Amino acid sequence: MRARLIALNPEPVNLPFDAAWQPRPFGHVASAVVETDDPEQLRLRLLEVASGGVVAGPLAEQPARLVMMDVDSTLTTTEAIDLLAEHAGTGELVASITERAMRGELDFAESLRERVATLEGLPARVFDEVLPRITLSPGARELVAALHGAGVRVGVTSGGFTALVAPLAEELGLDFFNANELEIRDKTLTGRVIGTVVDLDQKARDLTRFAATSQVPLEYAVAVGDGANDLGMLAAAGLGVAYRAKPVTAARADAVIAFPRLDAVTALALP
Repeated sequence: MRARLIALNPEPVNLPFDAAWQPRPFGHVASAVVETDDPEQLRLRLLEVASGGVVAGPLAEQPARLVMMDVDSTLTTTEAIDLLAEHAGTGELVASITERAMRGELDFAESLRERVATLEGLPARVFDEVLPRITLSPGARELVAALHGAGVRVGVTSGGFTALVAPLAEELGLDFFNANELEIRDKTLTGRVIGTVVDLDQKARDLTRFAATSQVPLEYAVAVGDGANDLGMLAAAGLGVAYRAKPVTAARADAVIAFPRLDAVTALALP
């Protein structure tokens, strides 16, 4: 099969294939088109020395037309549920559950409901206090600007919450977003989630829906995430990218970015 082998790194290193490093705003990139019967072996050899991966199918030679990202610890450096839990006095407990869920040790939907239950009684104005504490990942703005500049549709699907994701999506001019809805009664959080939980399966459905409404075949879609909850959409996309990811996610992604520059995705999505 014909594929593109792409290496990414903050600084040039010796590579297991013949390609010259080129400077980019996020660091450096090197790539080569190869014929291979074992792309996984190529990927593993590359990841021993640098970030990157093997891009096959149409994206090996053509740019992506749609990119879907996770939010918490991908588009942003923060975990929204952990920030909310700090206000409820359950920060350490919730952070430990979040970490285990992202490693794939717990069922995501069940663990989310357990964590959200600790938020019962918080005033709805807590969102106004938490939103300024959410920080974008380095290179996030640059990535969205570069993708939109190339005519690529950009969306997010999040296991976080609409009250926090919607303002981010509006600020960045994203084309799609979905997140969980927290129930509020009398201006107070009830500790319950309304509707379908955005879990592994729902994220894959969100990618499929976003691609369908954008009239983009999934082969031209890139999905980016860090946790076990992202594995469904990473598998469904033409290219699945693990960004500063948990081991279970990095092991099953087509490409891995291990250093903190989200705009390194441009080298994979816009070859």
